[in-house]
Amino acid sequence: MAERIKAVATEDGFQIIANRDGLLGLANICQQLAALPENPEESRRVGNHYHYAPWMNNADDDSIPFMILYQPEF
Repeated sequence: MAERIKAVATEDGFQIIANRDGLLGLANICQQLAALPENPEESRRVGNHYHYAPWMNNADDDSIPFMILYQPEF
């Protein structure tokens, strides 16, 4: 089955809606970001974020764009 994921705005915030492959893909992105260096400059240099958006072909056409950001100093 192909990865399917989308984010939708709700009155309370937003929802991530996905099939199993979509959730596993999201979990994989989160694990990869969590494994980045703890040094903020180094993590930014190697890429400390991941975008989901319809125009990037990694989210459904009716999804709102969103970004997962690793920020070690948070």
